[in-house]
Amino acid sequence: MRRAGHVPGRTLAGMPLPWWIKLHIYGLHGLFIEVIFTAGWEYVVNKNWKLPGCSSVWSLAIYGISGLVMEYMHICMKRRAPLLLRGLAYLLWVYMWEYTTGSLLSMFHACPWNYSQFDYNVHGLITFEYAPLWYIVSLVMEKCVITQLPSLIKVDEKTKH
Repeated sequence: MRRAGHVPGRTLAGMPLPWWIKLHIYGLHGLFIEVIFTAGWEYVVNKNWKLPGCSSVWSLAIYGISGLVMEYMHICMKRRAPLLLRGLAYLLWVYMWEYTTGSLLSMFHACPWNYSQFDYNVHGLITFEYAPLWYIVSLVMEKCVITQLPSLIKVDEKTKH
């Protein structure tokens, strides 16, 4: 429900949501999706009904920054590129970001993923078998998170009525 005079993408005070709030939301969203995915994978591979999902604290920063970049990409492309083409651009970003962050973390023996067991992997840091999944998740991210985030309203003491 929109309030009278409320402009989408602005708080009631008329200011955009701070980047650090968006960073937290994107990071937590990515972490949550990863835990759900790994729990589902555990069931598919091992039939484990306990559904133990896992992730890494590094994922908060990785997904948070990626979400901010994808938001910027969405702003730049939303009127210029159709949805399926935006999905391809997001997919390329995801692979570039995953490879870059994986390479950096690997320098410190801290990379929490290893795709070496997959047939189409690059240095164990990315796998092309996940391309359809990353494509779909990126489009869902755009439709369910990126486009909805601006409608969140930050209410502070000055704007309460």
